[in-house]
Amino acid sequence: MWTPKFACPECGADLGPRAEACWCTRCGRQFEYRDGMWRFLTPARVAALEPFLAQYRVVRAGDGHRQALPEYYCTLPSVGEDHPQAGEWRVRRETYHHLLRHVLAEAPQSVHVLDVGAGSAWLSHRLAELGHHTVAVDVLDDEADGLGAARYYASQFPIVQADFNALPFLPHQFDVVVFNGSLHYAHDVADALGRAREMLAPGGALVVMDSPMFHSDGDGQAMTAQQARRFQFEYGLATVVPAGAGYLTFPSLETAARTLQMQPVYVPSRGPLAWRMKRRLSRLRLGRAPAAFGLWIAR
Repeated sequence: MWTPKFACPECGADLGPRAEACWCTRCGRQFEYRDGMWRFLTPARVAALEPFLAQYRVVRAGDGHRQALPEYYCTLPSVGEDHPQAGEWRVRRETYHHLLRHVLAEAPQSVHVLDVGAGSAWLSHRLAELGHHTVAVDVLDDEADGLGAARYYASQFPIVQADFNALPFLPHQFDVVVFNGSLHYAHDVADALGRAREMLAPGGALVVMDSPMFHSDGDGQAMTAQQARRFQFEYGLATVVPAGAGYLTFPSLETAARTLQMQPVYVPSRGPLAWRMKRRLSRLRLGRAPAAFGLWIAR
């Protein structure tokens, strides 16, 4: 199993050889390997993230994403038609095939992939099965819907609990960095993309998968406001803790790509007919454009 070279997420120093713990000789922080994963969240970051993560668990459980069966995770991105989010997973499966066709099919036989916002690490598992060297990164370590679910997979790859605003890796180690349905949680999208760009080897690709995307901030803000009302009504949340804007816009991604001197391409995922029709009707019902989902690639 390939393991990347780690850097201190707080000061950037090379952490050197690893055993069951990493010591930063520059700032004195210690990071441990526990329960099958590297732990790179400082106590301060854990405390800052916890209000959002507590809310996230409630919403994800209510929406049917937190499952207890190993076979559920091992078959992702495929789910049964009776799954409450079957339409969403049909779209995610389509985007996954876009990734294989438009990014990995053009790469050498085996590439190094950083899966950022990996969730249950299903993407890392799938790509590892295909022979790629993957590393899964997320802040959530739960066995249901978090990195802890990686225990169910036969494939082996490094599991890293870390914040994508403070990636714990030395630069230029990865051929592909994928934000797997996660970039819309970034407080500063341009900064997150810039940090990810530093992780790329020459000729590498930045990829954004299945974040809700709009052409205008107005439509994105309307969506997040509607989501907040739903969370409060359906799950009894007194307040909704935001994490980032909750959406992306095509103009902001174009600007970020220009700043990074990269060329972007977007491959949309259409979803099944029933899902598309539901979204068209939602334009009339909600009074805004529906979010676009798909694969954004910058090289």
